[in-house]
Amino acid sequence: MQLLRHGPGLAGGVAGWLQRLALLLMVAMGGAAWAQAASSPGQEDGRYGGAQARYQLIKLVPGTMATYPRINAAGQVAVSMVTGGRTQGFFYDGAVVRSLGSLGGSTVYVNGLNDAGQVAGTALNRAGVERAFVWTARGGMRDLVGGAGRGSSYGMAINGRGVVTGAFQDGARPFRWSAAHGLQDLGSTPAFPAPSTGRALNDSGVIAGVTTIDNEVTRVFAWTRERGLVDIDTLGSVESSPVAVGAGGEVAGNRLASWDDGGDRPFLWTPAGGMRDLGIGRGSTAWINAMTPGLHIAGGIGYPDGRQRAMSWTPRSGMRELGTLGGRTSVARAVNARGQVVGFAENGSGAMRAFVWSERSGMVDLNRLLRAMPPGMVLDHALAINDRGVIVASSNRGLVLLRPDGQR
Repeated sequence: MQLLRHGPGLAGGVAGWLQRLALLLMVAMGGAAWAQAASSPGQEDGRYGGAQARYQLIKLVPGTMATYPRINAAGQVAVSMVTGGRTQGFFYDGAVVRSLGSLGGSTVYVNGLNDAGQVAGTALNRAGVERAFVWTARGGMRDLVGGAGRGSSYGMAINGRGVVTGAFQDGARPFRWSAAHGLQDLGSTPAFPAPSTGRALNDSGVIAGVTTIDNEVTRVFAWTRERGLVDIDTLGSVESSPVAVGAGGEVAGNRLASWDDGGDRPFLWTPAGGMRDLGIGRGSTAWINAMTPGLHIAGGIGYPDGRQRAMSWTPRSGMRELGTLGGRTSVARAVNARGQVVGFAENGSGAMRAFVWSERSGMVDLNRLLRAMPPGMVLDHALAINDRGVIVASSNRGLVLLRPDGQR
C-alpha cells in the first residue's frame, strides 16, 4: 500500500489537494468478513521488545480508503471510503458503523473529528458543487456556507469546541465557522492574497493556513481573533504548509527552503520565537505528519538512497530515528500524549507492516500483538492513535480498530 508521504500538498488549490489525497490513498481492500474482538489466549509473556499491551480487533469498514481516518478520545472513528463506486463518509460510534449521509451528491471527504463526535469535511451537493460540512449524529450533515453565489467550499479541520476552518468562494477565502456565529471570512492582506485556506486549528481557536502566490509560492499564516492574519514563514520558504496547531498556538508543518534544496524540512513556529527549522537529522530530507497539543511530533526522515526512517521530535529530546522492523523503510503517521507512535515499516522480507513504538518497547509489529490473528489477515499500516492507545489500522481486509486489553 502506497500512502501519502506527508501532509497536504504544498502547492495547488484545495480542490486539487483533495483529488490528490483521494488518489494517493486508494488502497485495495477486500470485503470479506473476519472475526471481531477475539479473546483467545495470545502472546502474554511480554516478549517482542517488551511490549505488554495486547489488542482486540474490531472490524470497521471494507473498501478503498479515500482519506486518512480520524480517532477521538472516546475511540470513535471517522473516515471516507470508496465503496460501490462512491466515496462515502462513515462514523464508528464505539459500537456500530453508520454512514454520514450526503449533501445530495455522491462524494464525501472526511477531514476532521472532535471529541464530541462532530465531523467536518467536504461533500458534493446535488448540483455537483463541493461544499464544507459539519456532521453530528443528531443533526446529520449541514452545509456550512450556504448560498449558491459562494461557490465551492472546503471543510478542512474542526476543534474541540466545534469550530471549523477551511475555504470558501471557490477556495479563495479562508473561513472560521461556529454554530453560535456562523461563517466568518478571515479576510486577506497584501501578504496573503487569494487563494487562501485554513488547514488546522487548536481548541483556543488559533488557525493555521496557507496561501498560494502566483500559482507557485505558498506561505503559512496564523490567525487569531486579536491579530488577524499573520505571516509566520519568517524563514522565507518557497513552499510551506501547516500540519497541526499546538495548545499554545504553536504551528508545525513542512517547508521547502528553495527550489533546489532537495526536499522538505519540518518547522515549528511559536508566537515568541518565530519559525524554527527542525533539521533533517542524518538524512537529506524530513517531514512532519502529526503533532500532539503538547508538541510531540511524528513523521519521517528520507535518505538519498531511498531509505526512509520513522521520526520523532520533542522540545526536550530533539529529533530521533525510531528504527525499522528489519527493512529499508519506516514512517510515523501519528502520535499520542503518552508518547506512543504508530505508522508503517518494512520487515526483513520487504513486506509492509503496521507498528506501534514507545520509549519502553521500541518499534513492535502490531501483527504480533493481536489476541488472535484472523486467518490470512495482515495489518499493513497503523494510521491513527488516541491518548488511550486505541489504534486505527488498515489491512488486506479493510479498516480495523485495535483496542488494548481492558478497554471498552
